[in-house]
Amino acid sequence: MRPKPPTLRRAPGANTDPLAANRVPRPVSALASSYAKSHVIAPHRHPRAQLIFAVHGVMTVRAAGSLWTVPASHALWMPSGVEHGVHMDSDVEMRSLYFEPRRVRGAPAECAVLFVPPLLRELVVTAMEIPPLYDERGRDGRVMQLIVDEIAALKPQPMGLRMPGDARLARLCERLLGDLASNTSIAARGSEVGLSERSVIRLFPLETGLSFGRWQQQARLLKAFALFDEGRGVTQVALELGYSSPASFTKMFRRQLGTTPRAALRG
Repeated sequence: MRPKPPTLRRAPGANTDPLAANRVPRPVSALASSYAKSHVIAPHRHPRAQLIFAVHGVMTVRAAGSLWTVPASHALWMPSGVEHGVHMDSDVEMRSLYFEPRRVRGAPAECAVLFVPPLLRELVVTAMEIPPLYDERGRDGRVMQLIVDEIAALKPQPMGLRMPGDARLARLCERLLGDLASNTSIAARGSEVGLSERSVIRLFPLETGLSFGRWQQQARLLKAFALFDEGRGVTQVALELGYSSPASFTKMFRRQLGTTPRAALRG
């Protein structure tokens, strides 16, 4: 089972908005927020790098021409200065950490989804209880430094999706994202936006780095996490995403993430 969201305990004087969290004169600052399903955080940017994490719920983040799904088992590393917007795919208990630029040595230079192991999850929860002006040489400072060390050791996960710059392909992708269960042919999809089948096949790798089929497969994988978070089982998710059987969906999931859906959810 996935861990239940912990009871939120804020430190006295805790930050209540991102601007305040980015101005704290400490290497690391914390911010806890709660959002209802479908809430949208408009595009914005921070002077500090951010770890976007939810102890409960699933988010979709758009930034730098790409889209990332962030389930409760993962977090999104957002480098400083990158404009990004967030959509809540479910009710979300967000826990954000902000880092002075270049504080996390070896951190990804670009946005990246990171798996959050149990230790890091508990450290992030603990960080919400630490006063903003913590003693850098005391226990609280050591907790924050351990968070930095843990993040630096994480490897990016393949849970992003590059959006095309071509306006016609962008419209095609948005339609596809709204109907992931459909197995409509490439020719039919292309005709809806004024492109031939040949043009779609040629342009997709140039614009997204993936073939049409691989892009659709990746989009379904990301959507699966949101459906799992709503309580759907593997069979129901497989059918809702257009797979002929749970086995075919599980095969795709294992090929992409190296584990089965049930094992990922237990983790």
